[in-house]
Amino acid sequence: MLVDESHYIVSILVCPSCTQRFVSAFSETVDWTGGDDSQYWTLMPITAAEAVNLAQQGDSLTEAKLAALGPGRQALRRDYPTGQAPRIYWGTGA
Repeated sequence: MLVDESHYIVSILVCPSCTQRFVSAFSETVDWTGGDDSQYWTLMPITAAEAVNLAQQGDSLTEAKLAALGPGRQALRRDYPTGQAPRIYWGTGA
């Protein structure tokens, strides 16, 4: 677990079969009026060296540093905007 806040979670996951590492980023925006919180999740493959680098950053890890990981890199996304149906799709970047 790299970041563990109530509405923002970033972690490194490892496939038990092939040992591929992934960065998982989840964010949620609280809807104080309707209770239908929007949620966004990204799962992007990373190298072993990138995983080590992310883990070493600790509290200095920022959204900008995560975004710098993935320009042009495939990422699986799940978007669940307020008042809309969830959508799962391939995108690029963190």
